[in-house]
Amino acid sequence: MLDFDVIVTGGGIVGASAALCLARGGQRVLVVDSKVPERTACRDGFDVRTVALSPGSISLLQSLGALEDVRRAPINRIVVWESEGTATIDFDANEIGAETLAEVVESNVLVERLWTILTDRVALRAPSTVDAVEHFRDRVELVIDKNVVSAACLVVAEGRRSATLQRLGISVRDYESKSRAIGTVVSTHRPHNGCALQHFGDGILALLPLPEERRISVVWSLPAERHAQVMALDGGGFAAALMHASESALGEIREVEERVSFPIGQSLVSDFNPMPRVVVIGDAARTIHPLAGQGVNLGLEDVRGIEAVVGHLNGDLGANGVWRQFAIKRRARGRMMLGLMDFFDRTYGASGPYGRWVRNLGVRTLNNVPTIKYQLMREAMGVGPLANLY
Repeated sequence: MLDFDVIVTGGGIVGASAALCLARGGQRVLVVDSKVPERTACRDGFDVRTVALSPGSISLLQSLGALEDVRRAPINRIVVWESEGTATIDFDANEIGAETLAEVVESNVLVERLWTILTDRVALRAPSTVDAVEHFRDRVELVIDKNVVSAACLVVAEGRRSATLQRLGISVRDYESKSRAIGTVVSTHRPHNGCALQHFGDGILALLPLPEERRISVVWSLPAERHAQVMALDGGGFAAALMHASESALGEIREVEERVSFPIGQSLVSDFNPMPRVVVIGDAARTIHPLAGQGVNLGLEDVRGIEAVVGHLNGDLGANGVWRQFAIKRRARGRMMLGLMDFFDRTYGASGPYGRWVRNLGVRTLNNVPTIKYQLMREAMGVGPLANLY
């Protein structure tokens, strides 16, 4: 008899959510992670790393009980503009009769809550090391802390550059970037009023509302050389640079918390189901530029797809063909998002008067055509037809 029905490697937001969905579907689940959750907080307790969850993701996490006691800041409006342009895109939840477009939560707080639920519903091994992985016709076997553990199916959710995928010889195409991102939390003179701001100019700057009306989460993507310059600034210098980059959209930056730096890149696995008993999800399957704010949401779309497959299955989770349609559709969704990010990068990277004219014409047209805006908003919210491509 197999030790488990499913082994999930990776206990982040996506991996933990997948494990809980599998467990409530009656599967015996083991979650393996190299670490246990740790919170990275500022002086006032806000997590430096935040994530904007779409309504589709919120619905899934609520069904798991994962958002109880987790602070959430609604995004009611999103404004996108650029330093060299005259056109702006304005997305407003009221335009489509929605309560919110997304909600910002603290990443590690959410993971901690998921792990609290996991301890009662699945087997956990963390911190643990996966030393080897083998795929057989009737099972997968993992050597975990020198012990062999078997399961009918393996779900890889370790994030980008998954060691498990490398051990299995599964290729991942990397679209390297010369940029890095800075994340922090700041205080502002003006209230954000539930509006998220995204500015293209000195890099790509995203300002996300937090539960306090004058606190925002910052994600600032910059070319490597400029990134190094900005990271080297003291608090006052960083605040001044941030005010300039945002064109003082929220007034004076009054307080800057700890800054974290992380690499930017995009990637896509060769197959979301590279072997009958192996399924790849989350950032292990694809990573997207943070300008989209869709990385975790795409991973949670994967989780909804896994739950749909398991909900209609009677029998072997790793039988031939069980995951093929899921894999084809999810990879198509990943390719589409990568293409969209490449389009935005090329569009906003175009210089010269002609490039700016074309870009502003396109942006102005998009903002004035309700049907296109409506569909874009629904997809970003995780409730459109493409978001349900699984």
